[in-house]
Amino acid sequence: MIYDTLNNLPNYLGVSDNLDTVIGYIMARDITTLPAGRTRIDGEKAVVTVSTVTPQTSDKVLFQRHDTHITLETDLDGSELFEVSLAELTPTRPTDETTDTTVGTAGTSIAGMLCEGRFALYLAGEPYKSGLKAQGCGKLKKAVFSIELDPDEEAPEE
Repeated sequence: MIYDTLNNLPNYLGVSDNLDTVIGYIMARDITTLPAGRTRIDGEKAVVTVSTVTPQTSDKVLFQRHDTHITLETDLDGSELFEVSLAELTPTRPTDETTDTTVGTAGTSIAGMLCEGRFALYLAGEPYKSGLKAQGCGKLKKAVFSIELDPDEEAPEE
């Protein structure tokens, strides 16, 4: 996971072509004005979903994992907590192949606070929870960027 300020996003250029597309998209506009719902940035390779959510307590939220995507989240209005597991995810139901989402339980985790101007980038295969209630915070508006992993650019062996 990467946790940083939006101002530092350009520091992560070059990590992934699809992430570069999202960084360029974010840096070129005021993302607080993005419309609610799903917006394609680059076909299905990079999309953003803007929604208003009511944060939940950690015990009411399952960990989730994406194996073919990385996820960048930022709060547009309000604050929330997040957790990232340092352990393997134990699925509680089969993977939803259409959204590349596996949910379940996981052990030891680290926690942080997401708010306006900050982002969390969850790596593929990394179990995390987001949308967790922060003391004194109510509903929040957030942007979730789903970014496909770049195809393997190595030439196949002959």
